[in-house]
Amino acid sequence: MPSRSDIDRIDSRILEDLKIKVVETAREMFKSELIKSTFGVVSVRIPQTGCVLITPSGFTKSRIATENLCVVDLNGNLIRGNMRPSSETSMHVYVHKRVTGANAVLHTHSPAASAFAIAKRDIPCVSTEQGFAFGDSIPVVREYFCPGTKDPRKLESVVDALKKAKVVLLKSHGVLATGVDLEEALDNAVVVEDIAKSVLYSIIIGGFPEEMPAEEIREVREFRLKRYGQNVENS
Repeated sequence: MPSRSDIDRIDSRILEDLKIKVVETAREMFKSELIKSTFGVVSVRIPQTGCVLITPSGFTKSRIATENLCVVDLNGNLIRGNMRPSSETSMHVYVHKRVTGANAVLHTHSPAASAFAIAKRDIPCVSTEQGFAFGDSIPVVREYFCPGTKDPRKLESVVDALKKAKVVLLKSHGVLATGVDLEEALDNAVVVEDIAKSVLYSIIIGGFPEEMPAEEIREVREFRLKRYGQNVENS
């Protein structure tokens, strides 16, 4: 449990702003068809605390509101809120604790990416888009586990997969996307679904594609880092 001082350190203005962003992210996930029904989870670290803001269990993301959200500690204990937090809270807080930069964690069931998770196949890095966005294949977590598991060995397999990419595939289940903030995590979730669709279309046209050579991936990553966007010296 976080200390009393840690809980009291939660800035109410920051918390309310984060709640609005979590609701907006959850609704956008639903609108973008990354999730259906009551599935999917959004969580985000509350700055300067050992606490996480997370969506409640069994609650459709199309109608979620700020008052429905839960604050939990990094052991998954509910410390603020009137609803039961997501059944996937254990996985989310484990990732928040163990993965540097994973301030936001989204769980989706986006169809194309989930198809690879169900097939237990990595999404190979076969396109410039994927090389640009992730720089590698999107890995399947090596361990299967039932939703809600608290088994450290199985949860550690998620952490191991996240060392390769900010998005991973949960075997026979769905997708976990991370980011430094909710905007990046959502962008990663959207992009990986688009990439998965392209790979599936490629398979239909000509069979399972070969991965891009490492040299080509390095080239596109260098392009992203040095020549893409507004904050570069040579645009």
